[in-house]
Amino acid sequence: MATKIVLRHEEEFRSYLMNKSNNQRVIADCISRCRRVQKHEGDLAEHFWDDRGSSLMKRLSYSMEEANKGISPKHSIEIKGSNGFKSMYEGTHSLHNAVKQYLDFMKSNR
Repeated sequence: MATKIVLRHEEEFRSYLMNKSNNQRVIADCISRCRRVQKHEGDLAEHFWDDRGSSLMKRLSYSMEEANKGISPKHSIEIKGSNGFKSMYEGTHSLHNAVKQYLDFMKSNR
């Protein structure tokens, strides 16, 4: 059985997101994406404390130009989809946005 990934300060993060959106699906998706990144890239809170998350955000940065050129993303997260590099672009973009929310939360509470 797989180990459940839990974000540090997850309930506080959930409350932070609820103040920004009352859409429970959006909130659940954001937390799920953050857990996924943490599973592959390490503890998000540690990334925040190390360099305010900047090195992680660089790995999660991936442009449409890079996707069009067939350049692989810099992160270690597998992204599946039927649209090839376009799927990787969209998947990486959604992970990037979720982690940005977490890092903004950490900045607002430290």
